Amino acid sequence: MRDLSRLLRCLFLLALIAFPAAAQDVDPMAESADTAYYDFWVGTWLEEKDGVVDTSGSRFTIVPSVHPAAFEERWRLVLDDGTKLESTALRAWDKTAGRWMYTWVSDNGLFQVWEGRKDRHGWWIHRYFDVGGDRYLSRQGFLPQADGSVLRISQKSYDDGLTWEVRFQQRLVRR
Repeated sequence: MRDLSRLLRCLFLLALIAFPAAAQDVDPMAESADTAYYDFWVGTWLEEKDGVVDTSGSRFTIVPSVHPAAFEERWRLVLDDGTKLESTALRAWDKTAGRWMYTWVSDNGLFQVWEGRKDRHGWWIHRYFDVGGDRYLSRQGFLPQADGSVLRISQKSYDDGLTWEVRFQQRLVRR
């Protein structure tokens, strides 16, 4: 009886250990037009202001990551007041949810997770913010343009996305 009890406990522990591994999806990712949306994004991007590329300003360097729809991003942000921030991000397709997801970490201690949503213009990342009582839904788009540039646009909404107001926008060019 004692051996049977020990055997049952061992089997139970093995089942607990094996269950998460068995539940994990190990099938390859199926590629589609949506998973290829950010294929344009690999490279180094600089902001262009009034037709002049600002080589001392913000810089985005993007490299491929662990699968065809995953990208690692290094950002150097230069704010209007000259403040410089460094950050790193991971932009990747979540095959289970069928959408892009985004995580961003900055050198001043911010960690953000953004959810991807698609509209008629392309894929956007969305996240709620509460800044000193100012609660809004924020979204950012990195929208490829016909001339090869990218429009980075940030908007906010106080009505859960029914209407949007522009926070800022940038024209990015590859270097």
